[in-house]
Amino acid sequence: MSINISADTLSDAFSNGRYEGNMRLGYQSHEVDNDTNDEFAAGVTLHFETAPYYGFQMGATLFTSQGNGEEGFEGVPFFDETNDNYTSLGEAYLKGTFSNTVLILGRQTIDSPFADTDDIGMVRNTFESYTLVNTDIQDTTLFIAHVQKWSGVDSPAPSSFTDVNGDNGMQVLGIIYEGVDKTILSGWYYNLSDEVKISYLEANYEDETDKYTYGTALQYAYQDYETGESSTIYGVAAFLGVKKVGLTTTIAYNTVDGIPADNFFGGGPFFTNTEHNTLREAGPDGDILLYTLEWDAAVVGAEGLNVFANIDIHQDHSKEYDFGMQYAYNNSVNFSAVFSDVEKDEDAFKNLRIFANYSF
Repeated sequence: MSINISADTLSDAFSNGRYEGNMRLGYQSHEVDNDTNDEFAAGVTLHFETAPYYGFQMGATLFTSQGNGEEGFEGVPFFDETNDNYTSLGEAYLKGTFSNTVLILGRQTIDSPFADTDDIGMVRNTFESYTLVNTDIQDTTLFIAHVQKWSGVDSPAPSSFTDVNGDNGMQVLGIIYEGVDKTILSGWYYNLSDEVKISYLEANYEDETDKYTYGTALQYAYQDYETGESSTIYGVAAFLGVKKVGLTTTIAYNTVDGIPADNFFGGGPFFTNTEHNTLREAGPDGDILLYTLEWDAAVVGAEGLNVFANIDIHQDHSKEYDFGMQYAYNNSVNFSAVFSDVEKDEDAFKNLRIFANYSF
């Protein structure tokens, strides 16, 4: 990886640019009614960004996923909409940095409550957008975007960019405030004209002592559709960690008043969303309770190893059990695995995903 320094000429901007990449091996097994299918994938991500030239930079990221995708496979998408191998120019942007303002035009990554990368498969979500981020106000980040298209793991056609809300796109306004001690406050508004307007508020508080870490969070969302239907969502979460034994336990609750909640363009922000089931699957007037237990094995000398288990309970008594691990061998190599058992009548299934990553 080269060092990204300011350039005096356009040629220097390219020769002093920053290169980075990731190689990912993925395996997935999906079982429905005792019928098990599996698939393998090898993915490569290559990213390049020029050095700044009069405040401007250009960047691009190439994604590819190659393997043995099978038609009709029901797990997390590793391949395109027909479960075939694909290659995509997921990012291609022009970025300008002017004092405390960054303007990004083109294909890019975005991480916000209802539009995010959701890196759960081989190729994460990316967006075609005009994005402005400003930090002129102390402790405050202002986010403004007009999102026109998207692609990736959650999109209808992962291998290509498809429209967001037709030709109208989606307008996003977000404000993040960190001026309150140990607290992050955020508010977001999404406008999909002639479709839906989304409001979202979240507050997070975290602190620690010599022996414990602890925190709590609140969230509120209102999804107002042009049809007259709506969803009002409330959420609360709290966690407590015991440093001596490396254990952290979390409990979270979400409830919906109205039609089913939607994650829209990504994995969704709701506290009870898990590997497969999210608040959307709770249906109209639904609710979910989530229990999570995490263990940092560094307390027994296994640096870089973390394991977790959770249970996600819907009001209709359907459940999702997840068991997973992450291991960072060093700064470049890491491994992860998660096994999910979803119990819900005819929609029950089991899913196992294993990944090995090498960053360079």
